[in-house]
Amino acid sequence: MRAIKVILNDMMRIIRLSNTSDNFTILIHHFLFWKSITSRFTTFLNYVIKRVFKVSYLATSKRREHKKMETTTEKKPYGTVLIRAKDILDYLEYRVDPVSLQEICTALNTSKSTVLKILNTLCSIDFVKRDEETKKYTLGTALIRYGETARKSFNIVNVAEAVLEELNDTIGETVHLGIYEQDHVVYVKKLNGKGQIILSSQVGHTLPLYCSAMGKAYLAEQSEKDVRDYLSRITIEKRTENTITDPEKLIQDLQEVKQRGYAIDNQENEKDIYCIAVVIKRNGKIEGMMSVSAPRFRITEEKKQKMITSILEARQKIESKLNG
Repeated sequence: MRAIKVILNDMMRIIRLSNTSDNFTILIHHFLFWKSITSRFTTFLNYVIKRVFKVSYLATSKRREHKKMETTTEKKPYGTVLIRAKDILDYLEYRVDPVSLQEICTALNTSKSTVLKILNTLCSIDFVKRDEETKKYTLGTALIRYGETARKSFNIVNVAEAVLEELNDTIGETVHLGIYEQDHVVYVKKLNGKGQIILSSQVGHTLPLYCSAMGKAYLAEQSEKDVRDYLSRITIEKRTENTITDPEKLIQDLQEVKQRGYAIDNQENEKDIYCIAVVIKRNGKIEGMMSVSAPRFRITEEKKQKMITSILEARQKIESKLNG
């Protein structure tokens, strides 16, 4: 606008001169006028070009940045080696006994060179231990520290611990606390019985839902559809003579569990072990499961009733703390 105003002023000056000046003077002013127009038009054109280029550049930059963000989002999760390392740790946990390099490679369908590199790294940080004589591998001691810290992080363990100890003293038998994880029960707390017989269960170990007291207590709280979905995606293994392998009979058993308020594992998961379990809820949602286990030969009707009464009382105390 400023340039146009200047040009108009120059034109008016030339018109005034044409009435008062000679031809030579008018010619000079015409020349200066058109030179001024050319100069100002060039300046204006450069300004327009710069503005357009700047807008175009910013738009292009934004498109590039947006495309970069999309590309980053679409990338696969970083750390496939970490996932492979977890697979190795899972296999070692599953096998319990020391295993060879070849066994790990076969189980994971992975080359020896890849597995060996990962194992060497895991050994260097004590996640895995290698026996120099047998050349076999087991889980390392460093995992104990992490496992203990993780166990303490579960709020239900902290809340229930005192009640579990009281239950353990009252019954004199093994007390377990477990949580649900990926179609299994995971032990997060264990108190051994007072007798000489010590059960083989350990914190961190898992057991199936369909044949354990804690697992059946959990399943009994699920809808029939969810139970059937669970049964369709697992393989029911007959772990003992008492294991219920018929889905319809198991569903019927779960209905009885729901009605009476506790589940019984009468040597269904492990021979000669009798177990009673209940779920623990917070605001109507399952936080975990608790059980009392004993050798079958020590179970009398009187002791069975004492176990039932005691575990139901313990559940009430824990739930009062969780919901209080």
